[in-house]
Amino acid sequence: MKRPFQNRGGFTFIEVIMVIVIVSIISVLAGMGLVQITNAYVFVKKNAAAAEQAQITLTRLTKEFSAIQSISAATATSITYTRSGASHTVTWSGADQLIMLDEDILIDKVNSFNLSCYNINTSVTTFSLSPVALNPRTAVIQITVTINVYADTPLTFIDRVVI
Repeated sequence: MKRPFQNRGGFTFIEVIMVIVIVSIISVLAGMGLVQITNAYVFVKKNAAAAEQAQITLTRLTKEFSAIQSISAATATSITYTRSGASHTVTWSGADQLIMLDEDILIDKVNSFNLSCYNINTSVTTFSLSPVALNPRTAVIQITVTINVYADTPLTFIDRVVI
């Protein structure tokens, strides 16, 4: 009586090599996918943190500017104003520098910062170094902040404040 499976041979060497090659290809593709997922996670996490910091800065500047009583000096990158009887200055000194409110650092690594003044019902006016006369609710200050985040991706934030 013949036993079944008696003449069964094992896998050939070529079959074993092919299985190893196929498993290696699948492993490499899965590894590349995991690397992409990890990079995307890091990108989103760093961008979210930078965006949050920029939003906090804009909120602080909006609060400061909404209570302006007078502007004593202003340019596209700095402004000196009076609020609640005290003088305050917001400055930015250049690319990849920080925005300062008096002695406080609001945000660092700012790629660009711009202040524009719009008179309501008129055209855009640029800030000059001369004092600006303010009538209540007659002007708008536009704040534009651009920061570079992870992988040098620029994020631009714009806010407007009626003064």
